[in-house]
Amino acid sequence: MSGSIFDEGAVLVPELVTPAEERRLLQRIAGAPWMTDIGRRVQHYGFKYDYRGSASPVPAAPFPRWAEVMADRLAPWFEATVPEQCIVNEYVPGQGIGMHADHAQFGPVVASLSLACDWPMRFRPRSVRPYARDGLPGDEVVVLPRRSVLVLAGDARHHWMHGIDRAAGRGRAVRVSATFRTLAR
Repeated sequence: MSGSIFDEGAVLVPELVTPAEERRLLQRIAGAPWMTDIGRRVQHYGFKYDYRGSASPVPAAPFPRWAEVMADRLAPWFEATVPEQCIVNEYVPGQGIGMHADHAQFGPVVASLSLACDWPMRFRPRSVRPYARDGLPGDEVVVLPRRSVLVLAGDARHHWMHGIDRAAGRGRAVRVSATFRTLAR
């Protein structure tokens, strides 16, 4: 593996949605029910994301219209397959997510749309250290611009971890992400 997540199959696509689309997406997301049992607000569509890594996907609420539209727009990065799972996460200042790689029950591509605020995300090869809640020296830090999508495929999807330090959001506004996946076949 080389030194950057972008040498390993990651792509950052700026301005996937317009400012007007972003406003409409955020309104629709805000109006839907949230779950709060993991320490931040989340919404699951298509299939639930089992944080323990269960092998059998469990159905969730169907995609709302906004998620169907975004899944269609993201299909080219999924080799023309339309994503069938979406999780929406809300990160308020001081919240983060520990270093992880998405579960193997999901397919070879993960695409995450960032809304409302630019936020830094950390990346680290899985072989360096399997888990650390927050960042380590040597992590690659990439600011994910609002309205952009980060696509993880290839080694970037399977051999790298990603996460957000709790301290990274301090002094920022709320970030909302909508992450799209397919099921592993």
